[in-house]
Amino acid sequence: MHLNHIHLRVRDLEAAVAWFEKVFQISPGFQNEQMATFCFDSMTLIFDAAKDDVSATVGFESDDCDRDFRTVVQRGAIALELPTNKQWGCQDRVLQGAGRIKVRNRGARSESLSEVPHE
Repeated sequence: MHLNHIHLRVRDLEAAVAWFEKVFQISPGFQNEQMATFCFDSMTLIFDAAKDDVSATVGFESDDCDRDFRTVVQRGAIALELPTNKQWGCQDRVLQGAGRIKVRNRGARSESLSEVPHE
């Protein structure tokens, strides 16, 4: 078996879709009033309209964390944690996503961590 998709409950489906469209410049593969799907290679995020937001962290691997982090912040993403080198061998940053979803950007360690405005 291979991991294929995950469902995340969001209170404001339209806002979640708008955030992913603006920040990642990706459109839903499917959308109706109850759900929206975003496909990333072999993984699909499915946002389900719900009464309450789910708390979750969605992680993305990057071949250039500095470039990708700066890009999404320039598009309106809010940095919750600035770039840090983790002791397990990667570089990590955290963004506020839609609702209670956090987005983690991870890649290779860097000797010179970029300075990105933190709000």
